[in-house]
Amino acid sequence: MKSTIRDKRAAIKEARMLKVVDLPDGKQIALQSSAVTAILYKSQFGKDFFADMIKLSKVFGTVNTEKGVDLSDLSYEDLDRLDMTVLYQVTWAFAKNADDSIGDLQTWLAQFDTFPLQDIMTAVSDLIANLFTTTKNSKAPTKRASR
Repeated sequence: MKSTIRDKRAAIKEARMLKVVDLPDGKQIALQSSAVTAILYKSQFGKDFFADMIKLSKVFGTVNTEKGVDLSDLSYEDLDRLDMTVLYQVTWAFAKNADDSIGDLQTWLAQFDTFPLQDIMTAVSDLIANLFTTTKNSKAPTKRASR
């Protein structure tokens, strides 16, 4: 069966929406973003996912995901505004979207010997950026008939 350009684009889009992070203790975390992420977040934590993302973006500003996220680059003012719990909650929502079998946030975090946010933040930032990215329809506008 021949794969179409549409199939290739869908595979590329899905790959951007799924990240696997290797942790120092040898474990892996699968993270996935989709519209379901916001629903999982709201139902688990009772807060609006996108409102919290906007708050985080105010702290982190524009992130160069090729370089990675360096939490040590944050100013003291940024650290005062940063609620680390939100970072754990966002990461959990992406993980729950990738694997429905994981438990609640505390149970999930307890399974890790270490949970290095520094290593995870690049993948999380990529997934957040992907949620806010729109794609343009490549169809050219149709011309209206002259009267």
